[in-house]
Amino acid sequence: MNKRTYTDEELIRRVWDVEEIKKLANKRVYYQANEWREKELDELWTAEHADTASFGGNTGFYVGLDSIRKWYVAGTKGAGCLTSHPISTGLVELAGDGKTAKGLWYSIGQDTKPNGDGTALAMWNTGKVAIDFVKEGDAWKIWHIVEANDATCEAGD
Repeated sequence: MNKRTYTDEELIRRVWDVEEIKKLANKRVYYQANEWREKELDELWTAEHADTASFGGNTGFYVGLDSIRKWYVAGTKGAGCLTSHPISTGLVELAGDGKTAKGLWYSIGQDTKPNGDGTALAMWNTGKVAIDFVKEGDAWKIWHIVEANDATCEAGD
């Protein structure tokens, strides 16, 4: 726990930073729902720490934006896919120096992918989303993400 005493101006900055971080995490949800994965990496992720950026989940762990891009953008595209992973119950902790932060959310989402025969596979997904953030200039950026899936089941089961 941070025991440092802050000035009023520093406290205001810290409150503002936490709100900006929450806004960034929520913006990512919209980018995902629109299948704007490339745009997400270009606009929301770190440029200064591209080599150490990481994305992990139950199916793999990718380090470096190039590696993330190969898996997250090129490897997951599909015409007609519908993805929705809203986040809630967010908790954000700002580092004492105000240069990094971490957040944890819960997501109850769904993925629907066409089978190619006029049917689709619809899956419910629940799990935690943990994100590390880094401040670049005046803007917060995503540095690391782990999406830890708790349960997946076919809709209707």
